[in-house]
Amino acid sequence: MKHIYLLSITFFLFSCSTLEYGLMIESDIEKEDNAQEILDQLNNSELKKRKVFVFSNTQDGLWQFVRVNNTERYMRDQEVQVFDLSDGENNVYAFGRIFGDEVNNCTGKGYSFNTEDFSEYETHFFMIAEPSEREFAGRYFNCYKEVHLTEGGFFYIIDNPRSRFKSEWVLNQ
Repeated sequence: MKHIYLLSITFFLFSCSTLEYGLMIESDIEKEDNAQEILDQLNNSELKKRKVFVFSNTQDGLWQFVRVNNTERYMRDQEVQVFDLSDGENNVYAFGRIFGDEVNNCTGKGYSFNTEDFSEYETHFFMIAEPSEREFAGRYFNCYKEVHLTEGGFFYIIDNPRSRFKSEWVLNQ
């Protein structure tokens, strides 16, 4: 009888589909050991062409998923990931996962953009932010929002992740 509580907790944790993304599990950048490769692409004007860079700037201590054009990555706070840019429509979607459901995106659909609308940009930069925008039962809670940034704004935020950013850096206002 004294082990029922422990067994119940253990059963609950192992029955959750989120366990594979639970505590002490590596993010995709750690699993793939490609941090230097991403930095090389980010800092080389030729290698970064036709790419989408995403910086996770959340403060919730949780990890989130980012899906860009059907490629999904598992990220921690303060990580940068890189994705291939598609001609035409592109979609950036940040979310959490609870019991197999995709949750915590502010809009529920992410941010879509067409490369034709941003023809002056060969590379696109995003920050995943956590504004308090959603309301449930009279309370506001944080959700993930995709912020399309200029290159200068992106590098400033990477160097100063907890700083305020300028509105002229934001392309999806």
